[in-house]
Amino acid sequence: MFKKNIKPIGILVLIVGITYLIHKFIFSVFKFNENNFIYSLEQLYLFFGLSSIIIELILIKVKQKNIDIVGNVFLLLTLVKMMVCYVFGRSILKEVTEHNSLQKWNFLVLFLLFLTIETTLTIIMLNKKEE
Repeated sequence: MFKKNIKPIGILVLIVGITYLIHKFIFSVFKFNENNFIYSLEQLYLFFGLSSIIIELILIKVKQKNIDIVGNVFLLLTLVKMMVCYVFGRSILKEVTEHNSLQKWNFLVLFLLFLTIETTLTIIMLNKKEE
């Protein structure tokens, strides 16, 4: 039972690791200077990764108790994550430098990527039949 419930977390960690390596590779190939970024790639991946793991763990627990409210809990947790992201991202939005557009796009793409991953894992969780 434990292995079956924890499998989405393992998949999430694997996807995050692979995505981070690809992202870091793209930054090195195109020689993007991330030294002026407010939040480094590692900090962003740590924040988004941990928040995604926490969301998925909560959803697994909610599914065990009442599968009917998993979708609503997912929407609520996503809203909370979005508000926290806005608080952190506000400093990026206010800053005016020549490299700021890359930093803004980087933050937005990571947010959307993790939102897609969480949504996909939640859909898989809801469509899986209980044995």
